Formats: sequence, C-alpha cells, structure tokens
Amino acid sequence: MMTVRTEQEKLLLLTSIRLMICVGHADGYMGEQEIARIYEMVNSRFTLRERQILIDDFDEPKPPEQIISNMQAMTNTEKLTLLRQLYRIALADNRLSSAEQKTIHRIAALLCIGSDKLQQVEDWMLEGLYWKERWKQIVGE
Repeated sequence: MMTVRTEQEKLLLLTSIRLMICVGHADGYMGEQEIARIYEMVNSRFTLRERQILIDDFDEPKPPEQIISNMQAMTNTEKLTLLRQLYRIALADNRLSSAEQKTIHRIAALLCIGSDKLQQVEDWMLEGLYWKERWKQIVGE
C-alpha cells in the first residue's frame, strides 16, 4: 500500500483509487472484497470533498479516460505500481473476469504502458494468486 507523504502523492493515490473503482465495476458490480480493499486504502487520508468524489465514483464510475486526463505526470514505477493495484482489486475475489482484464488493459494503454510490461505484471499477479492458493492447500485450509 502506498504511504502518502506529499500532496502530489495524495492526489496520485486518490486518482489510483478512482481507477480501481472503474476496474471493480468492470464486471457489472463491486464485490465485498473489492469494496473492503478500497475502504482499507481510504481510511482517514482524505478530506470530506475527496471522500465525496470517491463515493460518487462508487455510485457512478467515471470512464478511465476522464480520470486519467486529470492526472499529473507519473513515473514509470508509479504507473506499474498503479497497474499492480488495479490487478489487486480485480483479484480480490480470487479471479480475473474478462471485463476486469479489458478495463485494466484499457487503462494501461491510456497510461502508455507497453503490452510486454502489462503482460509481465499480469503474469506476476496471477502467479502470486496461484502461490497463495497453493499455500492454502499445503497447510490444509
């Protein structure tokens, strides 16, 4: 999870969460695990106005193009970290729907993340999911 230190980092986190909401809604609804992950990130980090933006996005998510058009410039590491967070939200229910995957790919293209790098992150996230499930089998959960 990102630690917010500056106003710019706070704005980046707010924008990231708004994009996570887009991904969460991609398959038609946001599940409890997805909502819980987002609430975890929000905590008390945001002003009332900023929280209202997020609540509005839960009710009526904005298109990624609209959100990204208002973003400040991001480093490549910040973009890839955001991509990882988008997958984390999508995989909160331990599966990646095709609608969630398409939305993440669309956001990656808008962020100018190359398809090779996108595939590396997706493979890494899915591999992590496999390892978590494998551990549950090992310990008998």
